[in-house]
Amino acid sequence: MKQERLFYLDVIRAVCALMIVVYHFPLAISQPVDYFHSFANGSFGMIAVYSFFMVSGAALMHRYRNEENFSVRTFYRKRFFSIYPLFWITYVLAFFWVFWQLREIYHVVPTYAVIWSVIGMDGWLANLVPTFYMVGEWFLGSIIMLYLAFPVVRAAYRRYPAASLLAAFAAAMVLFAWHPFPIEIKQNPVVDVFYFLLGAALEDGRRYIREHRPNLQKPVWILSAAGMVIWIFVPVTNGVGTFGREVSFLIFTVIFYLFWMGAAERLQRLPSAEKILISLSGSSYGIFLTHHAAAQAITGHFAAVQSTEREIFMMLVMTFVLTWAATRLVYWIESYIKSFL
Repeated sequence: MKQERLFYLDVIRAVCALMIVVYHFPLAISQPVDYFHSFANGSFGMIAVYSFFMVSGAALMHRYRNEENFSVRTFYRKRFFSIYPLFWITYVLAFFWVFWQLREIYHVVPTYAVIWSVIGMDGWLANLVPTFYMVGEWFLGSIIMLYLAFPVVRAAYRRYPAASLLAAFAAAMVLFAWHPFPIEIKQNPVVDVFYFLLGAALEDGRRYIREHRPNLQKPVWILSAAGMVIWIFVPVTNGVGTFGREVSFLIFTVIFYLFWMGAAERLQRLPSAEKILISLSGSSYGIFLTHHAAAQAITGHFAAVQSTEREIFMMLVMTFVLTWAATRLVYWIESYIKSFL
């Protein structure tokens, strides 16, 4: 039986992919551009990252939660081929690009460390051990660990949805308050599992409201839009510590998620918008892998030192264009290779 396509997940995935490009763009230039990087209550980059975790949770639970003949082997095989071929292609291209730019490849990193790149964990481990980290960031490693844990997480959520979510929430709150580990909170698998399950729970809530309380759909969307405006323009979290900052990210991520969930119903009425968003959503992983190199190529070529706002904006536009071209290239190479297999 063919499952319903959850268009709102395409919308959130597409919006977050664009946000990540904008968020990382200032890191490639030599002057601060805060209006690309943050809003009144902090960085919007983490909102996109946590939303990606939630989208993954909603999509995978929607696909596999009620599947009686769930095969762990088949699931891992599909995840392997959805992640690694494109990652390896992008990594090889990035390897030659970095060598062309620097005339060296991280000569202080021991050769054996290439194994972390082969398995896609170099970004996640970059603060712990020497790695040949070039693409994928830490996020790819976190997604890989979520996929590895999915069969267990699925079984727990399928049988005890409320208890699983509450346990994950409690564990995340503890880590927000006390995090003694040598990685950032966003990289902690326990925190990532919480956001993963939160996405699944919001999909359950959306389905329940649509079927039993449809009159609540519009008020929830309006309230989320109001929350977006407040969070972006009104500083309400100044002076909060680590715990307060993480809780604020959680609150705004939910607001952000609900807003685009409601907006998706309106965007779906526009055929051209629907087609564009689905295309961006389907290419989001490629955008994620290529945008760093694209930004560095553009800003490096134009030597972005003390550029005007107009010049910075044009470099951002060119970064989007080059990112999309590079994304289509790696997908084409992947398709070409698969045609021989």
